[in-house]
Amino acid sequence: MDKKYKQVLNAIKKYDSIVILRHEMPDFDALGCQFGMKQWLQDNFKNKKIYALGLDHPIFTHKIYPETDKITKIEEPYLVFILDVANYERIEGREFINKAAMSIKIDHHILVENFGDIEIVKSNYSAACEILTEMIKSYKKYPLSKEAASYFYSGLVGDNGCFRYSSTSIKSFEMAAYLMESKIDIEDIYEKMFSKSIDDIKILKFLYNNYKMSEHGVIYTHISNKDLLELGIIRERVKAYVNLFSGYDESRIWVTFTEDDEKKLWSVSIRSRRIAINEVAARHNGGGHKNASGAKVKTYEETLKIVDELDDLLK
Repeated sequence: MDKKYKQVLNAIKKYDSIVILRHEMPDFDALGCQFGMKQWLQDNFKNKKIYALGLDHPIFTHKIYPETDKITKIEEPYLVFILDVANYERIEGREFINKAAMSIKIDHHILVENFGDIEIVKSNYSAACEILTEMIKSYKKYPLSKEAASYFYSGLVGDNGCFRYSSTSIKSFEMAAYLMESKIDIEDIYEKMFSKSIDDIKILKFLYNNYKMSEHGVIYTHISNKDLLELGIIRERVKAYVNLFSGYDESRIWVTFTEDDEKKLWSVSIRSRRIAINEVAARHNGGGHKNASGAKVKTYEETLKIVDELDDLLK
């Protein structure tokens, strides 16, 4: 067993209250590892109090994942898990970290900053769920239920593009096979993850009618608050189409800029094929993976600067 995995198990045994955090604006991997971990802990440590904290997702909650726990105070001492996040400022619910007796960070992003009494960062893994699955697999006495495995599987395939991204490895398939041993229904999981509403046709129509392309082939789209209101959709639905332009020969980089009037910024989702784009994201209050990154910028003008920097990568 990995030495750090053993340290994690010892920490779990030590504390009666456990908090599970992940990054803000969660994706499949963040939610999958959070609820997979909570379910596994509840299944095997029935006397412990387990809390998954953060805002509910406007689309995936109830459809795929349960509601998060709504609490303001936790009985001390308690243990905190921080999953699938590289930047401390991106942790949702980080106010619970300061009073924690111990914190454990488990992440698969490129290391940005160190935090956590135990830190497990494996940037060569395709998802945080892949790391957690490997860890739990090493705990021979603590089985993985079908429900927990379903959550982990959704996060695994959500972050490696159903095994299409370059981050996919032999380990990814090994962990998927282990999760399938729990008799999960992958057809049901995929249907819940990727089924669409007829209203989504409006989004497709907008994106296809409003995309632009830079000189060397960066496809990009701006979706303003006005656009969101006219379409009658929430910005999280747009994020589901971040890979809409992924299969076109004319472009190896595609970007979506979505305005957030409440936070006074533009949310940036960048994807690429064989081109490393994470350094560009890092220069604009963001980061992520080699071919999948995000950022946040305050002005429309800065979004155009990002397009220029990405265009330079294609020269």
